[in-house]
Amino acid sequence: MFRPALFATALFAATGAFAADIGAKKPSPVAPVDSAACKETKGLPADVFGFATGSDVADLGAWGIALDNTYVAGGRGGRAYGYTGTLQVSGSFLPCLEVGPYAFYNIAGYKPYGGVERQGTMLGGGVEMKYKLLGRATHGLGLTLAVSPNIGRYNGFSIYGGRDSVFGNSYRLLADGEIVKGKLFGALNLELFQAAYTNTLPGFRNLSQFNVRGALTSPVIDSFYFGAEASFQVAKTGMWMDGGFRATAAYIGPTFFWAINDKFTLNGTWAYQVYGNDKSGPNRNLGTLVFPLHQARLKLAYAF
Repeated sequence: MFRPALFATALFAATGAFAADIGAKKPSPVAPVDSAACKETKGLPADVFGFATGSDVADLGAWGIALDNTYVAGGRGGRAYGYTGTLQVSGSFLPCLEVGPYAFYNIAGYKPYGGVERQGTMLGGGVEMKYKLLGRATHGLGLTLAVSPNIGRYNGFSIYGGRDSVFGNSYRLLADGEIVKGKLFGALNLELFQAAYTNTLPGFRNLSQFNVRGALTSPVIDSFYFGAEASFQVAKTGMWMDGGFRATAAYIGPTFFWAINDKFTLNGTWAYQVYGNDKSGPNRNLGTLVFPLHQARLKLAYAF
């Protein structure tokens, strides 16, 4: 039986884990603002860590736009795939606060071995709000809280009854720091994603997912960063991780960030599931009934 994994994964991706954060700034001196939390002697692009996110928010009065593409592939018992494209405008009109409304489109499908392919789409949108609590320059650690309420609608996936609405939210705590001055940076993200479905099969009405992400990156040259990321992810039923167990998965993969010029940046990452469990039977060491085997991201951003 096909599990509604790729749609859920794509929804969680679109709600902020992968899709938000313009991050179009190059590391350069920034103008100070009133709040000590935002005073950084050197900016660090939020997108420099791959799927993980840095703590920096947009400078006061700065705006940008980004096209974020995320891909998932690989599932047990057949061919599974999913793509989410997210268009977001993001900026700041108050010190330490970044606001980014976004729209996303998803297509996902599954074809069991010897079976008939099922495919569906989802269209939705939301708004991400990030507030910086601590600045690296004043506290040695950057810390930001991000929330991202959203809504989406499925179309054409028969297992869901044709058309379903999905209401979601995410809560993320984003931390980063300079480990070796000017040479090595690290990030740690704690993420909770929620999805509430309408007109779905019993047992899949509410879903939640908790992720722990860690990443390291280093500037190869001033405009190019290369690094690696690892994550551990847990999926359950219930909105607050209070329901039944669905699956776990651990991923690792490389990351890159390229500041093409003062306006454009390009970043990407690929993560491979190296461990997991979905209680599907003996000798199963991956969670591919729920989590995809591969996750990838490619994002182009432009700063106004």
